[in-house]
Amino acid sequence: MTLLVGVILAAGSAERMGEPKQLMIYHEKPLLQHVIDAAEVSQLDQVVVVTGASADLVEASIHLRTAVTVRNPEPDRGNMSSLAVGASAAPDADGFVLLMGDQPDLTTSVIEQMIALWRDRRPWGAVTEYNDRIAHPFLLSSAAVEEAVAAGGPKLLWRLLAEDDTGRVVRLATGDAAPIDVNTPDDFRRLDRAP
Repeated sequence: MTLLVGVILAAGSAERMGEPKQLMIYHEKPLLQHVIDAAEVSQLDQVVVVTGASADLVEASIHLRTAVTVRNPEPDRGNMSSLAVGASAAPDADGFVLLMGDQPDLTTSVIEQMIALWRDRRPWGAVTEYNDRIAHPFLLSSAAVEEAVAAGGPKLLWRLLAEDDTGRVVRLATGDAAPIDVNTPDDFRRLDRAP
C-alpha cells in the first residue's frame, strides 16, 4: 500500500487580511479548523499542518485528532517552502494532497475523490477542476514534489499543474463550485454569502 499524505498550508502571514486569517471564526470555529476537520475524517493516511507566521497562536487555536503540525522557519519564502517542510515531515510518502488552510468550504468529498484518483491511476500530478475554475486540492506524487521544490519560484505549482501541457497532470472534474480562497476581508464577507 502506498502512503498518501495531506499537507495543509497554513504558514502565511495573511498580509492582505491584516490579521491571521487561519484563525478568523466561520461557523463557530477557525477557518483552518474546517480544513483540518475535512482532512482528518478522510481516508488520507496522514495529515500534516504546516504553520509559520503566528505559529504559536495558530497552533494554540486549533484542535488536532490525528494530524500533526510542523513549522516552516521561513514562511516568507512562500508556499513552495511550506510544501517542502510538509513533505519532509512524511519522508516515506508516495503522494501528497495539497490543501490550503484558507478554504473552509473544502469538502471531505472532494478530498476523497482525489484519494480515489490516486489509488486508481497514480498520476504524476492532478488538479481539481470545479465548474468555475481550477483550484485546490492538488495532488502531487513524490516525484512531482521533488521537481517542484528543486525548481522553486513564484506560482510554480500553477505552472507545473494547472497550466500543464505535458500530459502528466490529470484533471479531476467535480461539477461543484470551487471553494472560496479567503485572502481579503471582502473574501471573508463573500464566504458568509456563499450558498
